[in-house]
Amino acid sequence: MDISTVMEFIKQVMATLMILLTMMSPAFGGNGTAYEAEKPEELVTSFAVISDIHVETNNPESYKNLYDVLEGIKAGKNVDTVVYTGDNVMNGQLLENIFFYSAVRAVKPAENNLVLVGNHDLGNGARDHENSAKDFIANNNLYLGKKLENIYYYDVIDGCYMICLATEHGDPDGLKMSDEQLEWLEGVLTEAQQADAPVIVFCHYPIRMILDRDANEFAALLKKYDVDLYVHGHIHDDLGKDNFYNWGGINCINLPRITETTNYVAGDGIVVEVYEDELLVRGRDFIKGEWIEELEYRYPIG
Repeated sequence: MDISTVMEFIKQVMATLMILLTMMSPAFGGNGTAYEAEKPEELVTSFAVISDIHVETNNPESYKNLYDVLEGIKAGKNVDTVVYTGDNVMNGQLLENIFFYSAVRAVKPAENNLVLVGNHDLGNGARDHENSAKDFIANNNLYLGKKLENIYYYDVIDGCYMICLATEHGDPDGLKMSDEQLEWLEGVLTEAQQADAPVIVFCHYPIRMILDRDANEFAALLKKYDVDLYVHGHIHDDLGKDNFYNWGGINCINLPRITETTNYVAGDGIVVEVYEDELLVRGRDFIKGEWIEELEYRYPIG
């Protein structure tokens, strides 16, 4: 290892330590603005979903945005789960992952945390896919107490099937699923259908960006098993009415980048409330602590 590489590593370590020390200051972050479900007495479960955090070693603002968003989610009185739909870090680097997972553990925004892998978590084409995938699994198991064996997985929370898909290739331009993952998915969907349970599928990529199989056939598969909602990120569109759409008969939601840059405003995500016969989805700015009133959608279950 040459001296320039060593010096760059030391700089990254020092930058991370400074940010962690800043987080300990009472002036850093906030407690969030309290909010609750529309009908708490009828609620089955509720979860918040955010995407494209892009925590970056040399970008302190991304660290602060993450912390503030997690605090904003934690203020929800009924939120049981947080789902992160990928690109949680910018370059798949060790220090970026340490901060992301440490922040989730420190704030504890909800009882359950489901982390998906995105192209940037895998190095955005610049790192070996197999090793990056192993790192993702190890981080989830170490920091969040998971027992993952694959980068795709599912959980059943309060009777709701939460399915997390993953790309299995280093190509950053779209989703590539192995036959094994597709067979696994159909097995989980069969199980959920037999249980007559709500089903939400999460993926970093939209359905239309599947590269190695027909997107229409994939949508038809999800429709066959009565998938209630497909939630993704990656596109970085601002959160608006166009982000709530139907593709191939599947109700989809396209989540924005949640950290601030010159092109994006930080804080926007969604809260999904699961009731006996419907999903209520509401847009929320987790940093400002405000509902986005024009973004409220109801989807019948099944």
